[in-house]
Amino acid sequence: MSLSFLSLLLGSGVSLEASRLSAESMVGSFIAAALLIIVPAASFLIWVSNKDQLTRSR
Repeated sequence: MSLSFLSLLLGSGVSLEASRLSAESMVGSFIAAALLIIVPAASFLIWVSNKDQLTRSR
């Protein structure tokens, strides 16, 4: 299955530049998602966890 897909991809005339640009865009999307979603959510969860820990110790 994967060999037939690979031969189809290589035989379709996809240029290396188009593949490189697509890969760069994918990596950029992952970085943007991390900055916009994961980092703020993790920061919020850490803040809530620390605040809850202080409340429980009183």
